[in-house]
Amino acid sequence: MTFNIRRAALLAIGASAAALAATPAFAYVGPGAGLTLLGALWGLIVAVVLSVGFILLWPLRRLMRRNKQMTGDQQTVDDDPTPSMLSTPSDRDGRRM
Repeated sequence: MTFNIRRAALLAIGASAAALAATPAFAYVGPGAGLTLLGALWGLIVAVVLSVGFILLWPLRRLMRRNKQMTGDQQTVDDDPTPSMLSTPSDRDGRRM
C-alpha cells in the first residue's frame, strides 16, 4: 500500500513539474485553416444528422408505401419494358436525333 502511495506522489510531483516548465507555443493559425476546419465539421455534422434521420424515417416511409398499395392508389406504370433512365424515347427505337 505504501508503494502505491509513494508512486502516486512521485507521479503527481513529476506531472506538476512538467506542467509548470512548459512554455507557450506562439503559433499562428490563419483564417483559412479555421474555415477549412469549420467546413469539415459542418459536413460531418450534416452527414450524421441526415443518416440518423434517414434511419428514423425509414419505417414511416415503408408504412406509407404499404398503406398506398393496400388502398390501390398506384401510379401509372410506363408500358415500355426497356430501361430508360438516361435515354430518350428516340434512342429506345434505335433512331438518332
